[in-house]
Amino acid sequence: MIRILLISLVLLSSLAWARVEFEITPFSVQDFRDAQRLAELCAQDAASFWCLQQGAELTLLTTKGYDAVFNAAGEVVALFAKGLQRGQDFGGNYNLDANENLIPMRAALPGLALLINEEYLVPEQATGAWQRLDENTYRGVFSYRLGDYLVEREVRVYANRIAMDLSLTVSYQGEEPREAPVQLAVAVPGIAREAAPVIKIGQAGFFSLNPLPQPVANPDYISLQSNDRNTGYALILRPALGLGGELAALSLPPARIAMIRTLPPEAEAARFELQFYGGPNELIRFHQEGLLALNGLFRPNLMGQLSLGIVWVLEAIYRVVGGWGLSIIVLTLLFRVLVWPLITVQTRSMVGMQQLQPKLQALQKKYKDNREKLTQETMKLYQEAGVNPAAGCLPIFLQMPIFIILWRVFTNFEFGEGFLWIPDLGLPDPFFILPILYVGVMVGQAYIMAKDNPQSFRMQLMISLVFVFFIFAFPAGVTLYWVVSMLVQVGQHYLIQRSVAAQAAAT
Repeated sequence: MIRILLISLVLLSSLAWARVEFEITPFSVQDFRDAQRLAELCAQDAASFWCLQQGAELTLLTTKGYDAVFNAAGEVVALFAKGLQRGQDFGGNYNLDANENLIPMRAALPGLALLINEEYLVPEQATGAWQRLDENTYRGVFSYRLGDYLVEREVRVYANRIAMDLSLTVSYQGEEPREAPVQLAVAVPGIAREAAPVIKIGQAGFFSLNPLPQPVANPDYISLQSNDRNTGYALILRPALGLGGELAALSLPPARIAMIRTLPPEAEAARFELQFYGGPNELIRFHQEGLLALNGLFRPNLMGQLSLGIVWVLEAIYRVVGGWGLSIIVLTLLFRVLVWPLITVQTRSMVGMQQLQPKLQALQKKYKDNREKLTQETMKLYQEAGVNPAAGCLPIFLQMPIFIILWRVFTNFEFGEGFLWIPDLGLPDPFFILPILYVGVMVGQAYIMAKDNPQSFRMQLMISLVFVFFIFAFPAGVTLYWVVSMLVQVGQHYLIQRSVAAQAAAT
């Protein structure tokens, strides 16, 4: 068994240490794994925007929530979202046609492209640079031309947030005066490989689902979502706070979304201030990104509402104790207090069943040829001992929804800080201490529960060791919750065993 544990450590060490760094690196089209496939696609006169940018200089920016590839004009040409395994390192395995790439490879324009009268022009004379403002923020500043228009773009990307900020100024610099207004649009070309994504436009008090392709004034947001079932991914454009009055949201066929504004003939420039979210279509992420209040964007079910209740309690604890690690521990202890009576009933039933095993085996041996008599005597034995076999199952079913809710909360919550030796509670423990503690607690629990039954002990031990392959990839916050929860349960089981044994000795 020790050998199995050591093999598990070796196999999973690369996963635990392969944590993505918040950094930028030069990139090129040839660095994509399916670059050859893209070349073949463009050889067929495909309409993909990539066919116009084969030799473009690119920049890869890696974060905990996604890895984004920008071109020299600051447009998003690829966006690789990370689901449950935040902070994962793709290891250079970027496929443009993968489900995780939220910018469709075959799209006619990249993400956050500027359209002039709904037409995409390839940026010319593009210049730009990225600057690290602090340990959690990168700023990219770009300048380029689209015909007679000068575009100045600023993008801010954050280490612990999925949403990025976009500022864009468009100035007319043509020699001839303009006689007609021009429609400017910041557009998103689709979402991943979804042929028919859900489009929503939200305004104060209501939202529209799959709206007609006409401008909607004063929007709170416009979104592309994989579906309307609260799963998959989402791309969301929203105006900066208080700046939506000059914008309109527009759904463009076949599956594009855009924020638009009009540049009148007498005006020389127009400006956009937007926020762009590209990531999981998930309740807790939306809550932390400040998107959940957007009308109609996400409609949580009962489990979702309970999850928000858990988040409210967790955040309330944080305001008191001042650290997410301590908040997790306190919330776990509160939960264990809540389910203490249920666990007590379950454990007493299990202990009682264990004590009856010799008598049950004797009955099975005595009535091995009389199934009906065996059933009658078994039920009689249960009644005399005051044991109900079903009593151990009901508490499990009652606890399961709470366990699922806590799992969802801790898995998706962005803690953004460490605890003790753990550098980041949202990422796996790089030193393996929490997973090893978890395995130790599981072994201790198996021993206490089945020390008089070697076969049962070995079976539970093997289950614990198999679970090692999963626990190493869990975010440290999840593992911390499990370790504390299991420690309390082991202690509770030990106390109940002693109590039952004392009662048996007294009688």
